[in-house]
Amino acid sequence: MRILLIHADRFEYTVLERTKMAEDWPEESKSHVFEEVLVVFTTVEKRDSDAEAVGRLAAEEIASVARSVKAEKVVIYPYAHLASDLADPAQAVAVLKLVAENLSRMSIETHRAAFGWYKSFDIRCKGHPLSELSREIVAVPADKRAALGEGTYAVMTPDGRLVPVDEFADDTSDFGVVVSKEALKKDLGEREEPEYFRLCRKFGIAWEEMSDAGHMHWEPKAALMFDLIGDYSTMIANSIGIPVYLMKGTNMFNLQEPPVREHAELFGDRLYVVEEGKKKFIMRYAACHQQFAIMRNWTISYRQLPFGAFEVADSYRLEQSGECQLLFRVRRLNMPDLHVLCRDTDEAYEWFHKIHLRILEEARKLGVDYEMLINISGKKSFEENRGFIERLVRERGKPALLHFYPDGINYYWTINIEYMMVDEGRRPREIGTVQIDVGNAERFGIKYADEEGKARYPIILHTAIIGTIERYLYMVFDVALKREKSGSKGYLPVWLNPEQVRLVTVSDKHLARASEIAQKLSANGIRVGLDDRTETVGKKVREAKQDWVSYAAVIGDKELQSDILRVYERESDRDIEMTVDELIRLIMEKRRGYPNRPMYFPSELSRRIV
Repeated sequence: MRILLIHADRFEYTVLERTKMAEDWPEESKSHVFEEVLVVFTTVEKRDSDAEAVGRLAAEEIASVARSVKAEKVVIYPYAHLASDLADPAQAVAVLKLVAENLSRMSIETHRAAFGWYKSFDIRCKGHPLSELSREIVAVPADKRAALGEGTYAVMTPDGRLVPVDEFADDTSDFGVVVSKEALKKDLGEREEPEYFRLCRKFGIAWEEMSDAGHMHWEPKAALMFDLIGDYSTMIANSIGIPVYLMKGTNMFNLQEPPVREHAELFGDRLYVVEEGKKKFIMRYAACHQQFAIMRNWTISYRQLPFGAFEVADSYRLEQSGECQLLFRVRRLNMPDLHVLCRDTDEAYEWFHKIHLRILEEARKLGVDYEMLINISGKKSFEENRGFIERLVRERGKPALLHFYPDGINYYWTINIEYMMVDEGRRPREIGTVQIDVGNAERFGIKYADEEGKARYPIILHTAIIGTIERYLYMVFDVALKREKSGSKGYLPVWLNPEQVRLVTVSDKHLARASEIAQKLSANGIRVGLDDRTETVGKKVREAKQDWVSYAAVIGDKELQSDILRVYERESDRDIEMTVDELIRLIMEKRRGYPNRPMYFPSELSRRIV
């Protein structure tokens, strides 16, 4: 499908004469005038065979544009001049009806113009930068898509038994919540404004209104947190015990390349498609494309396996605009994507297990105990891997939810684990992942030479150990909110806090001493703020707490004569007396094993833009 979207002050059309392919249209509905309207000239193509998918994707895209330009209503106007390979009339009408119905379900006032009639029209375009847009809607045919979300479920207990999911229908534990949402398909609901949005606002994370739906911007505090998490994900990748090759590359791949097209067909229909002339490109939805495209040209020996390839990859997924949610479900995400190439199944099991343990460990550092959803590509794959799956569940000592995908579909993977937390709103959220890939090495032509010099295809593990940068931060925020709910102070890990220390001056005469302390802290790599404003001490201290600074100290007459500070520690919500050197040692110990960066904004509060 191809669409031309015009944001108009006024649009008027009149139905004049029917063609041989015209749909029936009531006489009283042949002339219409609309004001403040988004007019969508629409061409349905022969390839739009999956009417449901095309109708849904088109409606999401139109709704996104309508919200961006603040259009009051939408007109779907059939227009056969945007493409040459047209759908037959019945197919076209069916798709157009679905687009209109989906928009109406989104509470958007929608009108569909008559199909197959000659019409006159008059339009007055608003002329602003977003008033004329074109889009191509592409849905992968249903027979070529993995049947995501289908199949059957069971619970595996730590002793290896399989139990029907219905037995957990009334379970209110975190695991029961996962079963209810994933297996029993219960609607757990979403709050109109989740609590963590408050923290997004506090640190400067928001939707970018001048972009597409699902795209965020990061203000300085948030940008610092973003980069620190990216640095940390790189540290983790480099510490797992094998050589890891860091890569960078493009985010756009030619859909005509067979490996790219086949992988896209397996991924599904949530693809960003970009056209240049007659070429079609997809925006990558993970780092797989670039890493595999590089490694297919390498000469690899069995002696060099296992090894990893890593990139924090900007990735793109065309999520439904109405389902986009800050940090958690976005259209542009940043994936710390690690691929581990292994010689055989035994080596793949070994490194899958090590990665599995690291995923659990990283969550535990934040106080999160994951639940596991283990996806399996069919019953045959389950029998082949059952012993390994039982080991993972037994070691955890708690049940896991198994999802058996339908047999007979050409999956490129065998086992895929989603590691889920249950957030403060009692909703399951996938964070970390790891899977065994048995298809992409052959698809992309990645080979290694075995002991006899024969070419073999490696098994590839895909993993995001801490999840996307966005979802890791979501988990950090959620842990803080749960602490608040329990009656304690919510806080950020010291290594991740944009401002680790704030020094509050009583008056101008204390500024030199405060600056001296700030310089000493800064020289040790500590992010320190200096509140040099002419506000009351009470207000300054209150704002330091509101800003979630890890440590705050007032610099007054007493501190002019002594090296001892009275320091407020947010984590324990108490004042502690310590020297400047003790404060430095405390912070350096708290951030041990984590990355560090300088502040992305001025130290002095008087210089900060509010």
